[in-house]
Amino acid sequence: MTPRPLIILGAGGNSLSILDAVDEINRRAPNRPVYDLRGFLDDLPQNRGTSIFGRPVLGRVDQARDFDGCWFINGVASPATYLKKPEVIARSGIPADRFETVIHPAATVSPNCRVGIGTTIMANSVICAGATIGNHVIILQNTVVNHHSAISDYVTLSSGITILGFTDIGENAFIGGAASIRPHIRIGARALVGMASVVVKDVPDDAVVAGNPARPLKPRASLPEA
Repeated sequence: MTPRPLIILGAGGNSLSILDAVDEINRRAPNRPVYDLRGFLDDLPQNRGTSIFGRPVLGRVDQARDFDGCWFINGVASPATYLKKPEVIARSGIPADRFETVIHPAATVSPNCRVGIGTTIMANSVICAGATIGNHVIILQNTVVNHHSAISDYVTLSSGITILGFTDIGENAFIGGAASIRPHIRIGARALVGMASVVVKDVPDDAVVAGNPARPLKPRASLPEA
């Protein structure tokens, strides 16, 4: 089978993790590479015309439609940009069936869970039986999503998170590194949970919480712009 041509949206840290996952998938493939990673599309002017670990920045996100026959995966999802993730994916103009799901070979993903399109799961993460992972979700290294938890579309889960059973994380939320979430918690859409937080109560839509136990911080409108 011919390797699938793949382009990563964004050229930041999450995109480098996707690059590592793709390279490891290819390294472990028994016969020929699974992917032909063509490079990145990124909107930052300083990245144009450069290369990152040997892969070129090919243009802007809105030029994705110019790359006929390619598949795509999104890596734009920092604490400063995660709210723009649906907009970035829409701006690419790529239909849903042209987004690839990338799972690092060192991740453990139960055959009895569901993983959506355009989602990436990084090394040493664990997705347990009965969990549901939506579309365009980014799950970074060493994160555990336990049984019967539901991770909605566009969510970003940073490294080292523990999400216990029956947790519901709303669309486009961001969970910071090393956070822990007790069972039967709901985290609202677009919420941000700070790193190393311990979440023991539900978090409303659009809230920003942090600490142990996690408490509300300033309203999002008063936080500095990215």
